[in-house]
Amino acid sequence: MSDIQHFENVSYVHTNIAVNLNFSGVSDGLDKAQLWLAEQVLQDCRAYMPHMTGSLQQRSHTEDKGSKVVFPGPYGRYQYMGVTMVDSQTGNGPRKIPIGPGGEYIFRFRKGAKLMPTTRPLKYSRPEAQAKWFDVAKARNLGYWISGYRREIGR
Repeated sequence: MSDIQHFENVSYVHTNIAVNLNFSGVSDGLDKAQLWLAEQVLQDCRAYMPHMTGSLQQRSHTEDKGSKVVFPGPYGRYQYMGVTMVDSQTGNGPRKIPIGPGGEYIFRFRKGAKLMPTTRPLKYSRPEAQAKWFDVAKARNLGYWISGYRREIGR
């Protein structure tokens, strides 16, 4: 499993993927391979991410020439951890906020709320979605990621 570090505005999932490489004469391909890997990881993670509105999937991206895959928080962290969060001060969950005349609404916590996890799992809107989607994608695609990375270096 991946090691997760939480900070006030961001969480980091630390993981290791080991690939044995001979670097002689391939430095130009390394940047392309890194970017390919990051984009492929992001694509494979999307298969297991929640998709109620598509916002999280649309806002997720790669940074720093493929050295980071970003699932923006705090919403991304909330969905990734897969447990219901409550306001640490009130013990309440998010409130329904109307956004249109047709009865549409969004969920929001009070401004400045510090959230704490409960033990209640989230219920995702589609069956493929699950918590810790990176771990699932890695377990199912690691071999492809490694072979694709090696292939990209050779181009």
